[in-house]
Amino acid sequence: MIKLKGTILFLLISFYNFAQDIHFSQFNDLPLALNPSLAGNMDGTIRTGALYRNQWNSVSVPFESVALYADFKAALPFLKTQNIGLGIQLLNDQSGNAGLNENIFNLSGSYHYFLTANKNQLVAAGFSIGGFQKNIDLNKLNFENQFQFETANFGSISSNEILENNFLLNFDMSIGASWTYYSQLGNQILIGASIFHLNKPNSSFYDYESPLDRKYNIHASGIYTINKKVDLDPSFVISTQNKNINTVIGTDIIYYLGRKTVEKIDLKIGLYARLGDALNYTIGMNHDNWSIDLGYDINISGLRQASQSRGAFEVSIAYVNRMFKGAKNLKYIIPGNRLL
Repeated sequence: MIKLKGTILFLLISFYNFAQDIHFSQFNDLPLALNPSLAGNMDGTIRTGALYRNQWNSVSVPFESVALYADFKAALPFLKTQNIGLGIQLLNDQSGNAGLNENIFNLSGSYHYFLTANKNQLVAAGFSIGGFQKNIDLNKLNFENQFQFETANFGSISSNEILENNFLLNFDMSIGASWTYYSQLGNQILIGASIFHLNKPNSSFYDYESPLDRKYNIHASGIYTINKKVDLDPSFVISTQNKNINTVIGTDIIYYLGRKTVEKIDLKIGLYARLGDALNYTIGMNHDNWSIDLGYDINISGLRQASQSRGAFEVSIAYVNRMFKGAKNLKYIIPGNRLL
């Protein structure tokens, strides 16, 4: 088999041998990708959301990622101090010139247990099972045997490159746990940890094994009430996979235009930093059961000159429904949780 050009070899090594997960700057807007124990951990009974990310548009063919999710929670009659949560998540990632396409599907389940009689502390454990599918379009790549010296460019000659397996499909599983605290003043804290790719599924297109490294997340978020009109919502996540460490830390400032109730309108602005890589600026709005967030990354890494300091654009939207409010079996709904 003819060897790939150096740049293509780099791409193959990056994507296949040292594959990294899709990451989003607005990590709190995709709870099931952060920790499966967060399925059903919300101020409501049913939640649906979507997130879109466009990255490196100024450098090459952009990397585009789309995520869709839905989850709900219920308190069964025989679980008087406990909730269960179930969720589903779909992700698609299109990566650059190589036409690398990845689809991810996950089902999540969680178990929530109240530690105190007034239900102001909650611990949760969760898991997710699913799989991922990858394929690549070799016709979008140029190989050294296609180079025409007469014209000093790549012609229409076939590369004759063949992958042993151009359609990769594998099973995947993850686990997680979290603790949530609510105060009577409206302050909240959520701390969690999760492990993804517990079974280390194969991620190679070739006939040899290339296990996908486990990803370890530690995350926390909070709500601190400054006054009747303003809240501070800090959060962070530290993710490690192989030898890569991804740390995002920052805060949102929430300004309420109305009352701090479910039927509310509030605006928010935020600043987050992915250490050593980018700054992310966010703006958003919550109106009753709807929320929308916009985010923009400014590159501060070694690629900032090539990218003209531009990184990625993200938009997310979510809807939380209380359609079963008042139902007897939902007596133990968490009150006022805005962390997710």
